[in-house]
Amino acid sequence: MKNLLLMLGVWLMSYFAGAQDYSERLTTENKSFKTTSGTVVNATVGSLTVAENRINPDSENIAVQFIQLKSTNSEPDVPLIYLEGGPGQSCTWQAEDPYYLERWLPFLEVSDIILLDQRGTGAGSERVLYIHQKGIPMDVLANEAVRKSYFEEMGQAALADFEERGVDLHGYTTLESAQDIDDLRQALSYDQFSLLGFSYGTHLGQAYIKYFGSHVKNAVLIGVEGLNHTFKLPSAMDTQFQKIALMAQADPNVNQAVPDLMDLYQRVVRTLDENPAEIEITSPLTDEPMSVKVGSFGLNMILVIDIGDASDIPVFPRLLYSIDQGDHSLLQWFIQKRIGGFYGAHGMNATMDVASGASTNRLARVEEELAISPFQNILTAMMDTDWPHPDLGEEFRAPLVSNIRTLFMSGTLDFNTPPYQAEEVRWGFSNSSHIIVNNAGHEQVFTHPEAIPTIIRFLKGKDVNDVALSYPPLEFIPVKGSVGDLSHPSIQSSE
Repeated sequence: MKNLLLMLGVWLMSYFAGAQDYSERLTTENKSFKTTSGTVVNATVGSLTVAENRINPDSENIAVQFIQLKSTNSEPDVPLIYLEGGPGQSCTWQAEDPYYLERWLPFLEVSDIILLDQRGTGAGSERVLYIHQKGIPMDVLANEAVRKSYFEEMGQAALADFEERGVDLHGYTTLESAQDIDDLRQALSYDQFSLLGFSYGTHLGQAYIKYFGSHVKNAVLIGVEGLNHTFKLPSAMDTQFQKIALMAQADPNVNQAVPDLMDLYQRVVRTLDENPAEIEITSPLTDEPMSVKVGSFGLNMILVIDIGDASDIPVFPRLLYSIDQGDHSLLQWFIQKRIGGFYGAHGMNATMDVASGASTNRLARVEEELAISPFQNILTAMMDTDWPHPDLGEEFRAPLVSNIRTLFMSGTLDFNTPPYQAEEVRWGFSNSSHIIVNNAGHEQVFTHPEAIPTIIRFLKGKDVNDVALSYPPLEFIPVKGSVGDLSHPSIQSSE
């Protein structure tokens, strides 16, 4: 709490000091980008120099990058600032990708769009990314003791590298990022703008609302992570898997060969722990073939990371069935997809999460639920509270109360940020709407064909409470044989 008050004090002093130094800290250049349809979008590409840790007088300066896409409206509304997920992800690259830039065109009919990279991210700015140059142990996905030892070694190597390069990890918190947003607002001479946050971007957006809310006109929060939601509840994963098992039980592509998905999962877990699967993948570090053993930890890692994505959910029954039959080709595809996470550490990602932390009550609930969760091994590993970090405190995590006009959006199949989290946050918002997209996972809410028109309608000040969005019901890929008209890259790559 003391550190939080000190940080807020520093912020207030810098705020009242005025913007006389922003001209020296802000660099910009005009540039244009082209969409897939050939539309040219004019933009300002820039960076703002900020202190890496505002409460450390000896802190080094870092550059926070942004791209401001120019509106086609002759009388644009206040700018809309986009806050990407993660933490640890940039978004300025979207201006250079014609496909993603095309998606922003409808928004530009309303206002400018500001794509803002999170501190320490973006091209040429990966200050807190450490790549481990040593190969991973063969049984890192099967042996808990080996996994712990490996990650402790890599973590210590990362911390030593950051220290040698003068990185102040205590500057990589959500509160510091919120101040970055407001510094940019002042540097660009705006009194207000609107926020559009996705996943972790909603967490950051709420922090900005909490401390700088007078400068927010509208907020759109997609896939909501509240200020006390950083540590996921194990029961959310347990419930998600049981829900998918019931859906699979009703699908003829699955239920004849697999009448009970939960029973199949438990059998596969026992088999992998007794006799881990040995598969060959390509090393992301050397591009050379390598062998890894996969136990229940490796399988649970795949399920926990991807079970909130509706594009992967349909293949999970086939994945479990194939492993049960001794076929590891689908397992190989998923491990190849995720093995890159074992080759490095992102100091910004790790520090942001543990600094936001969890209240005493939520942490107690997490630990209680972990004791009975079948996914205990991976969920425990994902809660690395030993990483050095400041604690943003209970005041930061306390419920947010706001009258800012806000649109919440969630998906019914989103394990990462389930709809009830949005409802919990929304309880403190007196002027809000919540659209729950049926059959959408974490990545599918924003990409629904009617999502962007609905958001734009909201940003124009119109009521969206009559909007109901839905995808068709999930159709599971057959657990064996031909997949017909259905597809998934894990199957295509193995055929």
